[in-house]
Order: sequence, then structure tokens, then C-alpha cells
Amino acid sequence: MDKVQHLSLAVTDPTNIPMKGHLRTLALTGTLCSALLAAQAQSFEGTIEFTKTTGPVVTNYKYYIKGDHVRIEELSSRGAVQGIMLVDNHDRTVTALSPDRKLYMDVPNMRLPKEFKAEVKKTGEMKEMAGYKCEKWMVKSPAEDRQLTYWVAQDAFDFFVPMLETLNRKDEQALFFLKIDGVKGVFPMLGTEQKMDGSEVSRLEVTKVARGAQKPDLFQVPPGFAKFERN
Repeated sequence: MDKVQHLSLAVTDPTNIPMKGHLRTLALTGTLCSALLAAQAQSFEGTIEFTKTTGPVVTNYKYYIKGDHVRIEELSSRGAVQGIMLVDNHDRTVTALSPDRKLYMDVPNMRLPKEFKAEVKKTGEMKEMAGYKCEKWMVKSPAEDRQLTYWVAQDAFDFFVPMLETLNRKDEQALFFLKIDGVKGVFPMLGTEQKMDGSEVSRLEVTKVARGAQKPDLFQVPPGFAKFERN
């Protein structure tokens, strides 16, 4: 905003600037402001790396995000890709890839949504995580014996909720997050799932977020992969 502030100061005394120059300066100021606002509003494109811990099992994941498309990679402890999911939030489709066997399969979405009541609380408590200022949100349901705590960041993460809806997962980390209103553009940098007695069931924790252009072919079935047909 330094350039914008400088230009704004330049037009505070219009008597010192000819009318045409004054109008040009105002127009340039408006153009720069519009460009900055557009850049801030642009949906997130880049990668997000995180770990999922369930009991003693730790699994590494990496999201590649570009527009309505998300590529989800499951990684081994050595960083090798073990499985891939291609999610299309526009068409609401999911395709699973097996890199080892060079196969792909359409994943049907036939699970009925789970209905349950939950209490949501946005605490206003803030903490910095993964380079973002995050707010603590809590969702609990005594009937489900679960309480979820999310530390959420805002960075035009517009892909996240549509992705959860498209995947239609049954795990509580996803189901409880979808109970929250006003989640457009946010992403949980940390999500912890606990029983009502406080014992931890699962944890999702972001380790790295990087903005950057992603190649379109990341979100397509690679050449040479055969379709797996169920009998």
C-alpha cells in the first residue's frame, strides 16, 4: 500500500496540480487499489502439507489446489506417494489413483449425510500457526461423545468446504467442521478431536502452506493409467 499512500498524499492539495494531472492521479490511485483488493480476494492457489495422527499412526498428506480442483496425496514416512485423490469441486467428482499399479477409479458418492446436533463456539482467542493468525473455534456434541477444536486461518481458502462436501467423508474432523456457519475462505491449521472426557482421538496439523501457480496436469489422470472396473 506504500505506492497507494504516496499517491493519495500527492492529491491532498489540488491547487498544486493541473486538473488533468489531478484526474489522472486519482484514476491511477483507484486502479492500484482495485488491483490490490482483487489480489487479496483471489482464491488460494498453492500447496498445503499436513499430518494426521490417530492413536500411534501418523500419516502425511499434501494438497495441491487450483481453482475448483484439489489433488490429495498420501505420503509415506520417506515422502513417497502412496495414493492420490483428484477432487473436482465443480462437478462434485472424486477419482482415486494408484501410482504403483497405474490404475484409476471413479469414487461414487452414495453416503447419506449424518444428522446430529452440535454446539458451535467461536471464541475470539487468537494464536499464530503455520505463519497465520488463527482463531479458536469449538464444536461439541455430547450425544456423539465428541468435541472438536479448530484453529482456523483466513486466506481465501475457498476450496475447503466444497471439497469436504464432495468427498462426503464420515470422519468427525470433517463432519463437525461442516456444522459451523460462516466458514467461507477459512482453513483449519490445527484440528483436534476429543471424547467428552478429554481423551484425544485424532489430530490434523498443518506443517507448511505455500502459495504458487499449479500445473493443470496435476489434476488429470496421467497418460498410461488404466481404469479399474469393479466386477
